[in-house]
Amino acid sequence: MRKAAALILPVLLLGMLAAQFTGCEKYVLPDLTISPDTLRFGPEAGSLPLQVNTNVITTLYPESRDYWVVPDPDWIEETTQVQIRVDANPDTTQRVAVIPVKSESIKRTLVVIQARADTVATVSFP
Repeated sequence: MRKAAALILPVLLLGMLAAQFTGCEKYVLPDLTISPDTLRFGPEAGSLPLQVNTNVITTLYPESRDYWVVPDPDWIEETTQVQIRVDANPDTTQRVAVIPVKSESIKRTLVVIQARADTVATVSFP
């Protein structure tokens, strides 16, 4: 009986060990690139594409003060094209937003630059 138990125990342990390794998922090294890393807009409202190459969950959240920039979608799980939309710039100054594009362990930065609104000279007649 002891011999049978001595043989069964190592076989069971070996089987459990084999099951543990066959059930494991491979660890995927995270990857995240964006192209381009700077987008330039005129003063009018519009959108431009941003290519995001990733294999992990990635977010694109502008700072709260940069409400005029909207990524669509603002989070992704795989390589895709994201549309970056901007509202018209009513100001006579250029505006710049820095958008972190990040996963758990990788961070890239997208810079969005929008031209200033043209000033229109007003002519008044007496």
